[in-house]
Amino acid sequence: MRLAKPESDFLVGAAIGSGNAALAAERGGADFLLAINAGRLRNMGAPSIACMLPILDAGSLTQSFAVSELLPQCKAPVLLGVNAWGESCDPAEIAERVLSSGFAGAVNFPSGMHYTHAMQQLLSRAGRGIEKEVEILRAVQDVGLTTMFYCATRTQARLGADAGLDMVCLNLGWNAGGAFGHRMRASIEETASVAREIGRLIKRIHPGVAFLLEGGPIVTAEDLGRVTARAPIDGYVGGSTIERLPFEASVADQIDAYRRASNRRVALDTESAKLVTWGQRCGFVGRSSALVAFLRRLRVLAGVQTPLMIFAEPGLDVRPTLRALENQSARGKKRVLEIDLLSEDFPSGVGRRLFGSADPAGMNLGALADESLGLIVIRAPSALPSTLKRRLARALSDGSFLIPGSRRRVSVLPRVVLVSDDWDQGRGQDHEAGAELARVLSGWTLRVPPLRDRIEDLMAVLDKLSEELTPAAPGRSDFSTAARKLLTAHSWSENEAELKRLLGALAGRKLTHQIQPEELTDLLESDDGDEADARTEKRRVVDALWRNGFHRTRTAEALGISRKTLYNKMAKYGLKG
Repeated sequence: MRLAKPESDFLVGAAIGSGNAALAAERGGADFLLAINAGRLRNMGAPSIACMLPILDAGSLTQSFAVSELLPQCKAPVLLGVNAWGESCDPAEIAERVLSSGFAGAVNFPSGMHYTHAMQQLLSRAGRGIEKEVEILRAVQDVGLTTMFYCATRTQARLGADAGLDMVCLNLGWNAGGAFGHRMRASIEETASVAREIGRLIKRIHPGVAFLLEGGPIVTAEDLGRVTARAPIDGYVGGSTIERLPFEASVADQIDAYRRASNRRVALDTESAKLVTWGQRCGFVGRSSALVAFLRRLRVLAGVQTPLMIFAEPGLDVRPTLRALENQSARGKKRVLEIDLLSEDFPSGVGRRLFGSADPAGMNLGALADESLGLIVIRAPSALPSTLKRRLARALSDGSFLIPGSRRRVSVLPRVVLVSDDWDQGRGQDHEAGAELARVLSGWTLRVPPLRDRIEDLMAVLDKLSEELTPAAPGRSDFSTAARKLLTAHSWSENEAELKRLLGALAGRKLTHQIQPEELTDLLESDDGDEADARTEKRRVVDALWRNGFHRTRTAEALGISRKTLYNKMAKYGLKG
């Protein structure tokens, strides 16, 4: 049957390679189908460009699946892909074969338009070039069938218009995107400009011609809309964009959904479930084994008054951990004092705030003896002067201290918590003072698990941050399966801070399609593997030194290395003391 003009006056064609894809395209309202070898090869797992390779006979391959899978099942008109490269390329013979087989018409595919200009000239001189393709389509049209002419240049489009063919489709190159997609070489604006010029030209030559576009940077419906607003086109033909890209995304997403549904069935044991619920009240997100193990230790340590050291890598959010500790103090209606030494202009002045002083104006007991305080949080304790480190170590060890300038000894009343991203024992000459403080806190340390250790929680953390930052920031459903895999494979060296920057860069993006991996490549901060491994190892060594009070033999045993290897690593990372 011949192709009828659609009511909307805008044609949508689907270049497909299987009966399944054809039925789906027909249900979606495609005006016509193209049976071409590129579609069949896509269904076989090959990239579309394989259609130009001498691996299978295009004519017999296309004829075979089109006759057996499309014509018996589809009501939509089917145009058969024909070419000028067979043993016989007699236009009349090809036209008769298309007619007798029951097709609505033909399209020139595979076509010489995909070859270089030099190769096209060679084919033309051999009588198998673009001109012969036009001749074949003209013969098909002369027997009462519909034709569509693929072209890639202004000159080729003019050939189709001069021949009076029904449809001229400007092919903009192989489609960008997806597993086998090509890099985008032209912008939507450039594409629209070219389409406008060529469309006007062929309309002047052949007013009744339908001018269509396919390929190139047009990947989404929004892309097509931007082109139609700038160029007078009559339709669009989709190959990879209709068959390959949606299939890749939908199948991958569906499998991922099944896997996530299966994961949800894995119930936590009673104790772990209670820990997760408790952690959620404090602001923790997720239920990974690393997080559950941390929550188990945190809940125990939150219920005692012993001084505590918390290690958290750069970018980690320690607020939930502090909130869990604060809640213990809140029951006694106690206040919390936070001292961030990196924000202090004169860190030495912190000593007066902590230990007080005796002067003519009266006795100042200091925060360490303040009954109204339940918790003192000291951030970046490595910035403390060595004398204050020693004084703090002794006060925490003895549970009391002398008010400077007096003989009065008072008890340490609030709980003291130190928060550090790295205790650099090589800084200055105070490594002995730092080691003394470490020995006091030996065993009473917490390491907040970094994002890479609880990567199962990444998408939940992403959703939480998206809600906190802005409604316009994307959540997990806005990322394709492939993009989510890229996110989970990333090292996240700066933890939540890096994730926040990513969401900030994507905030406000108009989501007409799910975010793809190629859109994230430039946004994810590259992290040199060797440098990342070195930072991780340094943190492990520092953490082990603290947990073992800087006792080198016990530290080496905890790390599973020799004492000599520990010395070498400490020297490598500047860890003296």
